[in-house]
Amino acid sequence: MVKHFTQNNITTITLSPNRSATWAEAKMIVFIMALCVLLIASIWTLLGMWLILPFAGFEVALLAFLMHKVNRHCYSKQIITINPKTLIIECGIQYPIFNWQFERHKTHLSVIEAESSFDRPHMILTDENISIELGQFLNQQDCLIARNLLKHNGVMEVSNKWWKRQ
Repeated sequence: MVKHFTQNNITTITLSPNRSATWAEAKMIVFIMALCVLLIASIWTLLGMWLILPFAGFEVALLAFLMHKVNRHCYSKQIITINPKTLIIECGIQYPIFNWQFERHKTHLSVIEAESSFDRPHMILTDENISIELGQFLNQQDCLIARNLLKHNGVMEVSNKWWKRQ
């Protein structure tokens, strides 16, 4: 998902992954799956197959852990603030953890074009010291929107297939 906001010659672009389910919905899915698995396991336990019960508990615990891990990363963000002199990138999950500042005239967007129509281009913000990949969690359409927003706000773009038009 790409959101942008411009005020007083300062543009803020927020990149975040599309979420198919909220945390409450993910908990509901885990709860429903746990009920089904534990119901089946308890029936097998009553029939004398008690060895199934620990594996059912492990399965539910693993599902809950993986749903939490995936859902947590669905709340990651990259916030790009473009000033007339600087470019600031803040990355993190729910709040900024990493923060980089670039001088705008020394910074460019290096784009590695998609190899097929199903892939997305890779965008790397680069200056003479560091390179940061932007929007690794974006889909193809959102990646193109972010690329056009950066280009529209004066960030110079360098493509690995410069002879082709976008």
